Amino acid sequence: MPGDAAVRGADDIVVVRRPVTHGPRTTGVNASLLSRRDVIVWAIAFVLVATWLVAIRFASDDPDSALYADQSARLAAEPVAHWIAPEWWGNWDSDGLFREHPVGVLIAPVLLATLGVPGVQAAYIVGIAAGLIAVVLIAWLIARVMSRDDGRAALVLLQLMPMAFIFRIRANHEYPMLVCLLVALIGIEAVRRSWRWAWVTPLALCAAVLVKAAFVAVPLLAIGWWMLINPLGTKGSIARPIATIALSLAAIVVMSMGYDALYLRVTGESFWGGYWARQLAPLSIGAAPANQPGMLHHLGFYAVRMAWHPAPWSLALAATLWITRGRWRATWQGLPSVHRRALIFVGLFVISTVLMLVPMSRFAERYIFSANYALAAAGLVIAIRQWPRLGETLRHLDARIPAFPALCWAVLMALRLVLGPFLPRISG
Repeated sequence: MPGDAAVRGADDIVVVRRPVTHGPRTTGVNASLLSRRDVIVWAIAFVLVATWLVAIRFASDDPDSALYADQSARLAAEPVAHWIAPEWWGNWDSDGLFREHPVGVLIAPVLLATLGVPGVQAAYIVGIAAGLIAVVLIAWLIARVMSRDDGRAALVLLQLMPMAFIFRIRANHEYPMLVCLLVALIGIEAVRRSWRWAWVTPLALCAAVLVKAAFVAVPLLAIGWWMLINPLGTKGSIARPIATIALSLAAIVVMSMGYDALYLRVTGESFWGGYWARQLAPLSIGAAPANQPGMLHHLGFYAVRMAWHPAPWSLALAATLWITRGRWRATWQGLPSVHRRALIFVGLFVISTVLMLVPMSRFAERYIFSANYALAAAGLVIAIRQWPRLGETLRHLDARIPAFPALCWAVLMALRLVLGPFLPRISG
C-alpha cells in the first residue's frame, strides 16, 4: 500500500504504517500548522501592510470603525488614568462619556499609539492583527478535528468569503470577540486534560466582557456546547470544565466590580449604570415595539446573512445536503465520531446563537459574526470532502508556492487597500 513498508520477520510479514505525505507536508495532526517560513513571511507581510496603512493615512468609511479609530487617537493623548473613560468627542454628533461598550477594544490601539504609531491607523492595525489571529486559531482547531491539510486549506479559504472581504480592515469589536471566543474554547479543551490551563478561559471571557460586555453571552454559548459535546473526544473529567466555567463567571463579576470602581474614581459616575441605561434598558425581548420589525423579520434577516456572509462555504454545505439526500443517515453514520461531534457543535452553536438573538428588539449582522465563521469552517471542510479536487488543488499550490496562505493574505490585503471591499453588502 502507498505509504506502507513491509518488514519481514522469520515467519511473517508485518505492515508498518507511515503517514502519507503531500509534497513536503504530512497530514498528521501533530505536525505544526505553520512552518517557520510561514511565520516569517506573514510577519513581514503584516509589517508591510501596517506601514502602508500609516503611509496613506488609511481611514475606513465604516461608521463604527471610524468612531473607534478616532477614540483611540484621542485617548492616546490622555493621561493613562483616563484611558478607562473615553468620550464621544463629537463623533456621531454626540458628546460626553462614551458608555456604549467598555474600553477593551481601544486599549491595544492606544498602547500602539504610545509607541509612535498614529492613533487612527493603530486601531486598524490592531483590527487586522485580530482578524489574522482568529483565522489561524480556527484553522488550528480544524487541523485538530480533521487533518493538517484541512487546516492549511482553511488558512486560505476563510479569507475568501464575503464576511472576510467586508471586515478585512476594520477597527471594531467583531474580530477581538471572535479571538476571545476561540481562546476560551481552547482553554476549555485544555483544562479537561489538566488543571494547569484553568486560567485560560476565565482570562478570555473577562477580556470579552471588557471588549463588548453583554455579548460575552456568545462565547459562553460556545464553551458550554464544546464542554458538553467534547468534539475532540478528549479524555478527562468534565468536572474541570464545569469548575472552570464557574471560575470564569466569578472572575467576570469581580473584574466588572473593579472596572466600575475604577471608572467611578475617574469620572464620578458608574460605568455599568450608564451602560444599562444606554444599551440594555431600551432593549425589549419577545414583543416588538410599535412600528418595529418582529421576530420573523429578525429570523429572515439572520438567515439571509448566514447564507451570504460565509458563502461559498455555506452554499457548499447546502449543496452537499441536496446531493446526499436520501442517504443522510448512511452518510452520517459513515463519518468518524469526532467529525460528527464537531458538526453537532457547529450546528448547535449556530442555531442557539440565532435563537438567542431573534427575540431581541435590536438586531445587526455583526451579532452573528462568530456564528458565520463557525458555519464557514464546517462548510469549507465539507466542500473539500465533497469535491476532492478543491483540496488537491490547494495542496498542490501549498506544496509549490512558499508560504502560500501568507501570500494569499498579503495579496487580498493589497487588493482591499487598492480597490476597497468591492463585494456587495446586504442592506435592509
